[in-house]
Amino acid sequence: MADISVNYLGLDLKSPFIAASSGYTADLEKIVALSRSGAGAIVLKSLFEEQINNEIGFLESCSDDYTENADFLKRYVTDYSIDKYTQLIKDAKRESGIPVIASINCYSHSSWTDFAAEIGKAGADALELNIYSLPVNPGKNPQEIEEEYLKIVKKITETVKIPVAVKLGDYFTNLGNFVSSLQGHGAQGAVLFNRFFTPDISLKKMEIIPANPFSSKNEYLHELRWIAILSSYLRKFHLSASSGVYDASSAIKLILAGARTVQLCSVLYKQGPFVLQDFNRELKEFMDSKGFRTLADFRGLLNYANIANPASFERVQFLRTAEQYSRGQNPAL
Repeated sequence: MADISVNYLGLDLKSPFIAASSGYTADLEKIVALSRSGAGAIVLKSLFEEQINNEIGFLESCSDDYTENADFLKRYVTDYSIDKYTQLIKDAKRESGIPVIASINCYSHSSWTDFAAEIGKAGADALELNIYSLPVNPGKNPQEIEEEYLKIVKKITETVKIPVAVKLGDYFTNLGNFVSSLQGHGAQGAVLFNRFFTPDISLKKMEIIPANPFSSKNEYLHELRWIAILSSYLRKFHLSASSGVYDASSAIKLILAGARTVQLCSVLYKQGPFVLQDFNRELKEFMDSKGFRTLADFRGLLNYANIANPASFERVQFLRTAEQYSRGQNPAL
């Protein structure tokens, strides 16, 4: 019988399917439902320094009295937010019975380490760093940006004793080099890729509005390419796929490419926690049909190093594929 358990970041998971960080994982009742439905682990909604500072700014704007107590106010709101978050960690661990991974997003060095230290004390099993910010300053050297990320990772991995993964965007000139550097600075894994807020324009209102927050069904293919490439040489570095996974087939493809775990988000919002039962069942059925006993038996089987034509992952132009479609042929069949 197929065994779908897996070790991720040193944690023993009963399933490779993880509930990704989102508003869905900020609710204890939903966290418990995810656990009962077969989630391997939970990544809690990120603790955002920006959100804390926005709350502080709002309170300061409400009364002139706050200006005299700005330092006290900032400390109070920050402590309250951290306390609330660490309590969620404790509650989730107690009620869910599965590994709980905390997540933070900051923009000041002191906050990164302060938040991480408190999360470690609260008993989180691991920490996911959500460190990306959009580089809108054309005068800033790209290498400086990457070095800032690496300094944060190194500082945090030296501060906490729990394993650390970094959730990445794909806006890097040489992603392979950067991910290798993450490993060299103490991270034990990376999540590919972060799905950022996307703006849109309302023609009716003539203003900026949020775009659809949910992923589309084909987005996982972007992760598939990079996980296949990175897993071929980062053998001990754990890669988790995230974004665009709506069915077990997509998840299985990502594991074949080299993903150790697969994070689910949009599908949970749209179908509820019980969809995890389908994912786990279909994964087991696939493994039984192919004679695979464990996930390690086929993880990375079709990554960059293990296929006859690795250029399939390198090709960025359509070339012959477009020609086949123009002739009415479907190369995917």
